[in-house]
Amino acid sequence: MPDSPLLPRDNARHRLRASGLAFLLCSTLAQAAPPANEDTVHQLAPAAGFMAGVHEGPTRFGDLLRLGDFGTGALSPTDGEVIILDGVVWHADVTGKLRRLPDDARTSFATLKRFVPDRQLTLPAVADFSAFARALDARLGSRNHFHAVRIDGRFQHVKLRSVPRQKPPYPSMKALLSQQRVYDARDVTGTLVGFRFPTYVAGVIIPGWHFHFVDADRKLGGHVLDLRASALTAQFDSSRSLSLVLPDDPLFNAAPIDDATTAPAAAGPGAP
Repeated sequence: MPDSPLLPRDNARHRLRASGLAFLLCSTLAQAAPPANEDTVHQLAPAAGFMAGVHEGPTRFGDLLRLGDFGTGALSPTDGEVIILDGVVWHADVTGKLRRLPDDARTSFATLKRFVPDRQLTLPAVADFSAFARALDARLGSRNHFHAVRIDGRFQHVKLRSVPRQKPPYPSMKALLSQQRVYDARDVTGTLVGFRFPTYVAGVIIPGWHFHFVDADRKLGGHVLDLRASALTAQFDSSRSLSLVLPDDPLFNAAPIDDATTAPAAAGPGAP
């Protein structure tokens, strides 16, 4: 991925820093510059916007990939689930079927970073998502930092979900999740792409653990609701830097985000 800046680095109007937390505000992603610290998590649009019904956006995935190669997100308009792994953007439709998205596909909401693991370890067998989250938390380090985690291995069971394509007027998050399609993968090898954020960023990024899955054959994927697995390989990439990119888009600009219910206190399997 190119490392060249997307905006002159001396344009300080678009960069605010406080206690290591960076918020990058820009009119379009193509004009944005990644912070000097490459170990940064980038958030396209706040979680509160998605909760408020902002399900369309102007940002091309081809532009978004200039900021990272690992992440999760949504298609514009919301349709299924998006997984970014090794610089490739995958889309899981409402049945979980995967396809590779072209660079000109657009998104309204995404979380990503350039994944460079700090450490790798083996997780013990886990019986469900709660046990899985506890096992990760026990090995996490500071819960006040931002953590990207890649999990590879064979799963006895992965319970997944996706959502159908949405049309205006866009529904609330509760109504959207009521439409979800749930499906299962058993005895499958694959990769979990996930993040953990502290609760103090609620409204900007979904706090807690949030995972999407792709199988090794790149045929099936989705948002993880539950899982069961033996030993898994976990790679942690932790960061103290966060950037927020606000789309310059009429739908986002007019959305009642201040009046919206923000992201849940903890993401977990029921989060968007």
